[in-house]
Amino acid sequence: MIHLNPIIIYSMLTLLWVWYRGHRYLQRKRYFHFLREFILNAFFVYLLAVSYVTMEPFYFTNEIAIDGAIRFDTHLFYNLLHMAEGYIVLKLLYTVGNILLFVPLGMFIPYLFKHTNHFLVILLLGFFSSLTIELIQMFFTPTRLATVDDLFFNTTGAIIGYLLFVILRTSYYKTIQLVRKSTRV
Repeated sequence: MIHLNPIIIYSMLTLLWVWYRGHRYLQRKRYFHFLREFILNAFFVYLLAVSYVTMEPFYFTNEIAIDGAIRFDTHLFYNLLHMAEGYIVLKLLYTVGNILLFVPLGMFIPYLFKHTNHFLVILLLGFFSSLTIELIQMFFTPTRLATVDDLFFNTTGAIIGYLLFVILRTSYYKTIQLVRKSTRV
């Protein structure tokens, strides 16, 4: 079993990210778009946070399955209904936490990458991102359980994030139009 130190991993990733963004900025020597750069860096921090939350305690093994059994709960809401019997607050925290975990994905991706600005694309990105996390948990982490509940809630979170993005973008453009109309008069 391999135990990785997340502080070292995230420090190295952050240094590489800062170097890459600085190198990229110096290469272009063009207009610096502050909001886009801020959101891009916030997205990087978000990705680090998601990887930490989903992979912690960072114990990895190369065994495909423990005792020959695949650790993937394929019964929708079974894990949710049978976890923490009698503690509705923990079940609610599990549900809301998994949804909120992917809301930023649905908001950041269409802003940063214009070609992904479509409902179906965000739905698929949310699903496959969550599936990737669940497969890593299933195959490589003996302390985590992969569930179809997480796939459902994470994908729902990405969709909610995309809908919030659309609402914010629409209200922003309507505000711009109102300002332009008022200045013409």
